[in-house]
Amino acid sequence: MHICYLSPGSVPLPPAPCTSVEIYSKEIATSLSRRHYVTLYAKSNQNLTRQTGKLTIRRLITQGGVPYARQTVRDLKARGAQPDILHVENRIAFVPILRTAFPKTPIVLNLHSNVLISSTPLTTVQKSLRNLDALVVNSQYLKRFLVKRYPSFPSQKIHVIHPGLDVRRFPSRFSATGQALRKATRKRIGVPGDRRVLLFVGRFIERKGITLLLDAFRQVRKKHRNTELWIIGGRPHGSSAFHQAIRAKSKALPVRFFGFIPQNRLPAYYCAADLFVCPSQAPEAFGLVNTEAAACGLPVVASNAWGIREAVADGISGSLVTNYKSPVAFATAINRLLDNPARLEALGKSARHWVARHFSWDRTARKFEALYRRL
Repeated sequence: MHICYLSPGSVPLPPAPCTSVEIYSKEIATSLSRRHYVTLYAKSNQNLTRQTGKLTIRRLITQGGVPYARQTVRDLKARGAQPDILHVENRIAFVPILRTAFPKTPIVLNLHSNVLISSTPLTTVQKSLRNLDALVVNSQYLKRFLVKRYPSFPSQKIHVIHPGLDVRRFPSRFSATGQALRKATRKRIGVPGDRRVLLFVGRFIERKGITLLLDAFRQVRKKHRNTELWIIGGRPHGSSAFHQAIRAKSKALPVRFFGFIPQNRLPAYYCAADLFVCPSQAPEAFGLVNTEAAACGLPVVASNAWGIREAVADGISGSLVTNYKSPVAFATAINRLLDNPARLEALGKSARHWVARHFSWDRTARKFEALYRRL
């Protein structure tokens, strides 16, 4: 097959700073190219083409006000390409443009969350859904959401395919590599070997529950003085109420704000920490950071809601907090694990095994391949 794969076009592909969707796009395209010809499109500040085996990466400049999706169509037409599958990442508005240009080619939309589709005008969504051959989502939660919100769209056209993970890039903190990474990272940051570290990784926005985490951490410190909190994703430098609240709640607490850190550097922080916390307060379709942490043997304490339930195996890769709007409930779950080092270690080891068994990019790519063949 020849698969034309459109990344969202909002930011570049890795290794440049990007979001998890661009990482996902490159990983799946690379895995698929082991068996099929894949052309992966992305936006760039210059036109570039790179070919490795069966994978061609086309980076396009959007010129003269021509939208990225239309420029992709122009490029495909100019090169005389006739893809067997058109795969779109997370951009529902691209679908009608592609359908007009390629009326007989199956179109697959891979939706990563309910945020963009919920903010898209209903007429645009309905037009796009009518032109879709398959809609892929990353969790059963997201499928239920879409079935309820758009009842006219056939539910049999919605397919759940969980994201993958390359465990080779996320060494277990119990392995020799992970131990060396842990020691070096803690030494570089200046953390004593016996200090317990709680870790948060995510966008620096209110819905991620960072203020709640700080309230919970203050409770944890009453019982476990030898702990500190690392927050990766941003710093409270702004003047917004959210940033002011972060500064106020972190005052006099041992909290380190690391700002944005590229994904290829995250394993060092996962290995250096002792417990990962995901206190999301608004719907999450999946939560890839939870499986990344687990891959490094880092147990997860997370909100028991939405797609997070599919990214965290309660009692196997971590602990799910049912009363997730309560800082006390999170503090209790964290303290329970910090009180029991043997349980904390066992949970970390089982987390690694669980992720290695259930998540890989090749596994995800093969599920897409099976869907493409049916179409």
